[in-house]
Amino acid sequence: MATIRKTIDVNADIEKVWAKISNVGEISTLIGFLDDSKLVGDGRVCTLNGGGTLKEDIISVDPGLHRVVYSISKSPLNMSFHSASMELTPTETGTSLTWTHDLKPDEASEHLEPMLDMACKDMATTLLS
Repeated sequence: MATIRKTIDVNADIEKVWAKISNVGEISTLIGFLDDSKLVGDGRVCTLNGGGTLKEDIISVDPGLHRVVYSISKSPLNMSFHSASMELTPTETGTSLTWTHDLKPDEASEHLEPMLDMACKDMATTLLS
């Protein structure tokens, strides 16, 4: 199993960042390669730029831990397993977001990691506004 971990330091209060991260139906407002996102039952459907969709199961939105856990159940990346978490911790200058993905097969990380790098660049800006 491959693990990808990204960290974003945001110069904003943890509660401000949490308000955006915990609004799981609006993730497309934070990540540029998503055209749309919406809640459907206990899950989320995200539309990718240029077509394609991600179907995700929302596992947990925990305000006490400042942590969101979700799993991609269907994607164009042909992952047989995916689980991810976004967890916030306060820092001296704001908030640190740690985004961890566990996935199979390992080769899927070759396609997912560049997407996550783009998403992190986007969120470094969108989590400030």
